Amino acid sequence: MKYDTFEEDVDYLRDKFQRPVFAQNSGMDNAAVKTSIAKLAEDLEGVPHQIIKAKAFACVCENIQIDVSPHDWFVAFGCWNRDDRPLNPLTSKWSAEIDATYLTESNELTGLLQETGANLYYKDFDHSVPDWDAVFSLGLPGLRERASRYRAEREDRGALTEPDRAYFDSIEITYSAILDMLERFRRHALATADGNERVLAVADCLESLIHGVPTNTYEVLQLIYLYFMFGEHIDRMQVRSLGNLDRTLYPYYGRDLAEGRFTEENVREFFAYFMMQWGSIDNYWGHPFYLGGTKANGETEINELSYLILDVFDQLAISTPKIQLKTAKNTPPEFLNKAFDMLRRGHSSLVFLCEPSIKRAMMAVGYSAEEARTCDIKGCYEFAPRGRCNETAGGHINMLKPMELVLNDGMDPMTGRACGMGTGSLESFATFDDFYAAYIKQLGSLIDQIIQCANAAEVYLHEINPGGVLSGTIIHSLETAKDAFAQGSVYNVTTILHAGFGSAVDALMAVKEFVYEKKLITLVELSQALRSNWSGHEKLRLKIRRSENKYGNGLEAVDFYADVIARFVANKINLRPNARNGYFIASAHSARTFITLGEKTGATPDGRRSGEEISKNVSPTMGADTNGVTALIKSATTIDSSLFQGDFPLDVMMHPATVQGREGLGAMRTLLNTYMDKHGIAIQFNILDPYVLLDAQRHPEKYQTLQIRVCGWNVYFNDIAKKEQDAYIERALSICE
Repeated sequence: MKYDTFEEDVDYLRDKFQRPVFAQNSGMDNAAVKTSIAKLAEDLEGVPHQIIKAKAFACVCENIQIDVSPHDWFVAFGCWNRDDRPLNPLTSKWSAEIDATYLTESNELTGLLQETGANLYYKDFDHSVPDWDAVFSLGLPGLRERASRYRAEREDRGALTEPDRAYFDSIEITYSAILDMLERFRRHALATADGNERVLAVADCLESLIHGVPTNTYEVLQLIYLYFMFGEHIDRMQVRSLGNLDRTLYPYYGRDLAEGRFTEENVREFFAYFMMQWGSIDNYWGHPFYLGGTKANGETEINELSYLILDVFDQLAISTPKIQLKTAKNTPPEFLNKAFDMLRRGHSSLVFLCEPSIKRAMMAVGYSAEEARTCDIKGCYEFAPRGRCNETAGGHINMLKPMELVLNDGMDPMTGRACGMGTGSLESFATFDDFYAAYIKQLGSLIDQIIQCANAAEVYLHEINPGGVLSGTIIHSLETAKDAFAQGSVYNVTTILHAGFGSAVDALMAVKEFVYEKKLITLVELSQALRSNWSGHEKLRLKIRRSENKYGNGLEAVDFYADVIARFVANKINLRPNARNGYFIASAHSARTFITLGEKTGATPDGRRSGEEISKNVSPTMGADTNGVTALIKSATTIDSSLFQGDFPLDVMMHPATVQGREGLGAMRTLLNTYMDKHGIAIQFNILDPYVLLDAQRHPEKYQTLQIRVCGWNVYFNDIAKKEQDAYIERALSICE
C-alpha cells in the first residue's frame, strides 16, 4: 500500500489537535464560522433553542475547514480546539440569559459557597454517553431514520405538539448535517488523493458510513471518532466514554481476520492511529473507554482484542486515552498481569472497576441486575445503565469546610463571610460528642444548600445546551420527545461529589485526641492557632501530623467515624428528588477539587496549613496512611460502597521494589481481589520511586514521559505545578519509611 508507516506519521498525529494546518479552500476557519453562527442566532431570535442550535450545528458542518490527510486514517475537523468550539459562545449566551432571568437569587448562594470554598458548582450540561450499541447497529443514516419513524408515529396519532415538532426537527437537521459533512469529507478525499491508497480507503469508509452501518473494524473506529467529534467538538456535548471497545469490536475483528479483509497488524495500526487522536487532543481530564465485563452466561468479555488494545496502548506510551478495566472473578489472571505490568512500568492510565461491587451499588437504588451487568463505565470511574441514564455533577462538597464553620460559628475565616449555620460558641462544646454534632449540623446544612442551588439551575439545562446528537441515539428520548440530557432518559440523575473526606476524619480525630482526651489545647486556642496558620504552634502541629490516629491506617476507632460520616452524607443525598424528574445520588469522587477547594480552605485541626490540598476520593490525606496498603484497604472498605452509586474510588501508591517479578504481579492481583471481596469499586495505582520524582524535578528533560495518576486521569509529571509534585514526592517518601 502506498502510504507512510506509523513512525513516519507520528509527528503529524501529535500536531493534529495542537498545530493543525488546513487548506483555506476547504472551508471557513473557526473564527469565521463563529461569526456566521452569531448572525444566524440573531436572525432566529425567538425560535426554540434546539432549532437554533441544530442550524448552528449545520452551519459548522457545511462551512468548517476539513482535511483528509495521507498521514492519518481519521479525518480532520477545523473545529479542532475543544476550548474554542464554534458553539461555545451560543451556549454561554443562553447560560447568561438564564442566570439573569431565573437564577439571580440562587446564584447569589452559589457564588457565596464557591467564594468560601464550601462547594464547587458549575452548570453541568455536557457530560454524556450515547447508546453506542444503537450507533453501531443503526449507523448514522439509521439513527436519522429511526427518529423520523418516532416523529411520524406521534404525528399519526395526533400527539405531535409544537415542542415535539421542534425536538424532532432538531434531530433531523443535525443528522442530515452530519451525513452531508461526511459527503464533504468524501469528495475532498477523492479530489486530493492523488493516488494515495490510504486517502482512497478513507473515502471508501466514509461512503459506507454515509449509506449504512459499519461493516469492519476500521469503519467502527472511524464511526466512534466521528461521533465523538460531532458530539464533543461541534454539538458541545462531552462524550464521556468511547464505549466497551473489546466487546463491541470483537465480532468485526473476528470477521475481518476470518475473511482476510485485514490482518492483525492492520488492526493494530488502526488502533494506534485511533488512540493518537486523543493523545493529540490531550484533554487534561483524559478521555475514557473501557474493556471487559461479563456476558449474560457469566463468562468474561475479555478476548484477544482486549490484549491487543492494551498492547498497542502500552507501545504508544501516551497518557490518554485512559482505560477502565471492568473486572470480576472471571477476569483472566493473564490479562490482569498484563495490566499490572503496565502499571509498574509507569503506564498508569488504567483503573480497575469491580463488577460485583458495581452491581451491589446499582441494585441498592433500584437498577436491575441486567442494567448493572451491562452498565457503561464513563468519565473517571462512574457507572450507569447503558443508553438509559444521564448524570450531572450537582456540586462538590468541601468536607473540611464544616469544620471551619464550627470553629467560627458559621463564618468562613478566609473570606469573613457567613456561609454556615450558627452552631454556638466553642465554650459550649463540653464534649467531643457536642463538637461532632455541630460538625454534622454544618455538613447537613451545606448539603441542603448545594442541592437547592443544583435544583434551581438544572431545570434549564435543555435550554442552555440541547443535545441533538445525543438525543438521536437514546430510544427513551425519542419515545418521550424530550432532550436526552434533560428529562429524556429513563434515569435522570444528579450526583453530589465531595473532596476532603479523609482530611475531615483526621481533623475530627485531632480534635478528639488533642482537645478532649489529651487536653493539650482548648477549642478556643485551637481556633486562634488555625487563624494564624499554626504560627507559634509548630510543635503541636507536628505532633498532630505524626499522630497515628489517621484515616487509612486500619484503626477501628478512626474508621468508625469514617463509616458514620460517609453514611450521613449518603443518607442525606441519595434518592432526593431533583429538578429533572430524577433523583440525587452520592459520589465519593473528588476530581481536581482536592486542590482547588483546598486553596480556599484555611488551616485545619489535622495539622494541615492554609491553602494546602485536601484528601481526594475515599483515599487518606497524602502521606497519612503509614501502616501499609492492606491497612489502607481495610479503612476504605469500612465504608459501605453501595451508599455511593456515583462512584467509589481509592488511590493506592506503592514503591516499585514491592511489585517486582512474578511475586509482585501476584501481590497486585491479591490486592485487587481483596478490595473486590470487601466491596470496593474503583482502585487505581501510582507505582513511584520518590527519588526518581526528585530527580525529575531537578532534570525534567530526562523524564518527558513520566506519568502521574491524579484523580481519575493521568498527566505527565512535568506538566503539574511544583506544589503538586511535592505532594506526590511526600506521599512516595512516606511509603518508604
